[in-house]
Amino acid sequence: MANTYANTVTTKSAKTGASGTLLFNADGSYSASTTGPDGKPLAYQGKWMLKDGGATICLSPTLPNPPPPSCSPLTTHAVGESWTVTNDEGESFAVSLTAGR
Repeated sequence: MANTYANTVTTKSAKTGASGTLLFNADGSYSASTTGPDGKPLAYQGKWMLKDGGATICLSPTLPNPPPPSCSPLTTHAVGESWTVTNDEGESFAVSLTAGR
């Protein structure tokens, strides 16, 4: 996770096409921005945690009536890399790690 702290993680849902950004912090918090179901920009904060010995990351947004945590396999990637991940709800995302915030 350390290589994400000063960089930007960008996601795109295979199901909806919605794109978002995640900015992870070393203290277990993150900031996210995406497009809400109404088509308007949505920014929110959350907490992240590792489980399964660091093999899984779980994101818990701090929203009113938040959804349950979303967990995904976690593998190390270098800045500039792109990959696909499927979360515990079966949703797939194209993910990339870019330099800077």
